[in-house]
Amino acid sequence: MRIDTRLERQGLTPQQIFFIECWGNLSHKDSIDTDRVSFNNVLNALNEIKFLYSLGHKFSGAEKRSRAAEELLEHLEVDVVLQAPVFKNVVNEIKVLLGTREQLKDSGQSVIEKKIRLMESFFKQLENKLQINYIPIAVELTEDALSSVSPPTDTEYEKIANLCNSMISMLLTLGMPLSECYLIYQRTLLGRDGVDFNTRINSWKEKILSPIKKYIVKLTVENDRLYEMLIADSPPLIFNECKFMPFLTAKNRKATHIEIVTNAISVLAARNMADALLMESLDVITYMLGKSVVNAHNAFTVILEDGSEVNIATFDNEINVNSDRLTISEFSHFIKCMSTLYTNASPESVKKISSAFHFMRSGVSNKSKESRFTSFWSALESLTLGVSQNELAHDEHVIYSVVPCMGLDYIVKQLFALRGMLRYLKGDIVDAQNNNIDFSTVDLGSLYDFLKDPAVVQQIDSSFAPYPYARFMFKKLSSLCSDHRTMADKLIKHSEKVTLHIHRLYILRNAIVHNAGSSPYIELLTANLEHYLRATINAMFYTVAILPHLQSPEEAFTRYKHMYESMLSALHPAWNVKANKKAGVNKQVDEGQIKTDDNILCTWLKLHS
Repeated sequence: MRIDTRLERQGLTPQQIFFIECWGNLSHKDSIDTDRVSFNNVLNALNEIKFLYSLGHKFSGAEKRSRAAEELLEHLEVDVVLQAPVFKNVVNEIKVLLGTREQLKDSGQSVIEKKIRLMESFFKQLENKLQINYIPIAVELTEDALSSVSPPTDTEYEKIANLCNSMISMLLTLGMPLSECYLIYQRTLLGRDGVDFNTRINSWKEKILSPIKKYIVKLTVENDRLYEMLIADSPPLIFNECKFMPFLTAKNRKATHIEIVTNAISVLAARNMADALLMESLDVITYMLGKSVVNAHNAFTVILEDGSEVNIATFDNEINVNSDRLTISEFSHFIKCMSTLYTNASPESVKKISSAFHFMRSGVSNKSKESRFTSFWSALESLTLGVSQNELAHDEHVIYSVVPCMGLDYIVKQLFALRGMLRYLKGDIVDAQNNNIDFSTVDLGSLYDFLKDPAVVQQIDSSFAPYPYARFMFKKLSSLCSDHRTMADKLIKHSEKVTLHIHRLYILRNAIVHNAGSSPYIELLTANLEHYLRATINAMFYTVAILPHLQSPEEAFTRYKHMYESMLSALHPAWNVKANKKAGVNKQVDEGQIKTDDNILCTWLKLHS
C-alpha cells in the first residue's frame, strides 16, 4: 500500500483514481512483495509446463508438472479475460481435459502425462491467442470498468485490481520490464500539468498495446584488452548475433560498441533482451581477457524501425526488497538476539549461521544475476538444513522451514506498510479513551489491536477517502484483523502460494547450477527469493528474542514452526483437523462452544517496534 500525492485527481472518478493508484502500487519497485504484481499468469503457467515436459521422468518431472497444471487450471477458472469469445473454446477444451485437481495429482490418470502431444497442441493454440489477444481484451474490459459514473462497489474495485494485475503480469511475461510499467504510471497516468484522463488513458493504451517491433540496441563496454583484440581481428566482429565495434571515446579511452537486433514490445524490453544476449556472448569472449574487468555503460541507444534513435542515459530494473525489513531502531535488538544465539551455539552452529549470512552478503553485492540468485538460495538452504528430522530433498527442507516464516511475515509487512502510510498522512485518529494515537511510535502489536476497534477503523477509513486504492486495501486488512478464522485462512492461503513459488525457484536454481541456464524473469524471482531469505532470518532472530536459551538455527525454526501451528490452531480450531470433522468444529466455534484467540499472534507482533 502506497500513497502518491503527485497524482492529479481533479475531474477523475473514484474508479479512475483507483485504477491509476493500483497500477502504480503493482509496478513500484519499493512495494512489498504481496502488493507488487503477481509473477504467475496463464501464459507463464503454459511456458512452465512446456519447460517441465523437457525433464521427462527425471528430477520428479511428473510431480512438478502436476503442480504447474493445478496452477494453470486455477488461472483458467478465475481469469475474467479468458471468458472472451476468442479464448472460450480452447480454454473450455483444456479445462475438460485437465479434469479435477485430484486427477492432476495422479500421474496415472493425469492427461498431462497420458496425452502429452495433445496437450502440447492445445497449449500452443492457447499461447498464440494469448500473445495476440490478451492485452487488447484486458484493456477493453478495463475501459468498460472505468466508464461507470455510479458510486463504485468493492466488487468493481476488485475487478479493476485483478485486471491491472493480470495486464502487468502478462506484460512482464511478454518482455516488458517492471521498471517500464512504472514509468508508464509516472510519465503518463499521473497526469501532470492538468492532462485530462482521456489523454492519459489513450497514451497508456498506446504504450501497452504496442506490437512486437524490430529494435537495434547499441550498448557500450570498456576494456583495453578487448579493444585491442578486436582491432587486431579486423572489426567488426559478429558473434552470437552481437556486432562488436571497437572505438575510442571522447576522452580517448578504449571502448567497444555492441549492436544487437531484437524483436520486442518496447524499447526497454529490447534493452533487456540485448543485455541478456551480450552477457552470454561476453562470457565466451572474455575468456581471453584474463582477470581484467569489462565495464558496461548504463547509457544505451535504440534505433527504431524508421531509423530514428532513442538515447537513454540510465536504466535500473532492480527491485528493492529491504524496504519492509528491519528499521534502524531495531538494530540493537537484532544484535542482542544474534549475540545470544552466537554465545549459546556450538562452533558448528556458529559456522552455519555465519555461512548463511556470508552467502546473503555475496548475493547482495554480486552484480551477476545468476550468482545473486544462487547465493540467496545457498543462504536459505544452508540456514534451514537439518530442521526436519526426516530426510527431505533440497526444496522440501527449505519449504518445511520457510513456509511457516512467510505465513506470519504476511501480516507483519501489511501492518508495516499501513503504519508507514498513517505516519505519512499524520491524521488525528483517537483511541477508545479519546487520546491521539501516535503512529510514529506504535508497535505492530498495538496497531493490530487498534484495528480490532471499529471506531478506530472508521477513522482510518475516512482518512483514506481521497485514496480509493489504499482505502480498498485497508478494508481487506482490517477485515482480517476483526476475525480470527479469516486471518488464519489468509495466512494459510499465502503459505500455499509461497510453497508453489519455492518449487518454482528451485527449478531455476537447478537450471543455473546444472545447465548454466537462467530466466528472462530472474530479477523478479531473485527479489522473491531474497524476500523469503530475509523473512526467514527475521523469524529466527525474533524467536530467539522470545526464547533466549535456544542454541541453534535448527532449534529456533523447530520452535517457531510449533509456535506458528499453535497460533493457527488458536485462530482457527478447524484448520488442521480431518476433513470430515471440519464442519463440526466450525459449528462449535459459531455456537461459542469453542473459543478462538489471537494471543500468540499478538505476542509475535508486539516484538516488531
